[in-house]
Amino acid sequence: MSRVPLPVLALERPLVECTECGRCCTYVGVGINPPDGPRHATDVLWYLYHEGVYVYADGEGEWSVHFEARCRNLGADLRCGVYRDRPHICRTFDNRTCEVNDPVHHSLTFREPAEFLEWLRETRPRLHARIERGFVPKALRREPGRLRAPRGPPSPGRGAEGEDLSDGR
Repeated sequence: MSRVPLPVLALERPLVECTECGRCCTYVGVGINPPDGPRHATDVLWYLYHEGVYVYADGEGEWSVHFEARCRNLGADLRCGVYRDRPHICRTFDNRTCEVNDPVHHSLTFREPAEFLEWLRETRPRLHARIERGFVPKALRREPGRLRAPRGPPSPGRGAEGEDLSDGR
């Protein structure tokens, strides 16, 4: 009698429970305009100049800035200390569709200005060219063949090389 090979079914990854993760309670995310012009692209740069901040774009084109800030009500056991009386926004979270259990394909996360500038250079070269000369500090501008490392935080309203970064706002 010959053996018939049976198909192997991939097991679904087990659902991560909120009390095993708590990721959604460690940041605050606020919707922002997509970087479709100089103003919004330089806003993204400004967000990324700050510690504990990152910019996220989901697979559907929605952009947001995230501030790493643990909720005061999240206990060491990853349980909510005000669960029965939690705000509306917390009630909308669903661990079946959260970033851990249902990661969005084609999403983007930028934690450093250089990452965003490289993405902009590759995907929107004309916009990148428009902002690079007047709104990108020289330390972040790309030299042919490489990206220079920043030399330190710029002073308010000035780039690392002292150039004026204001756009008339």
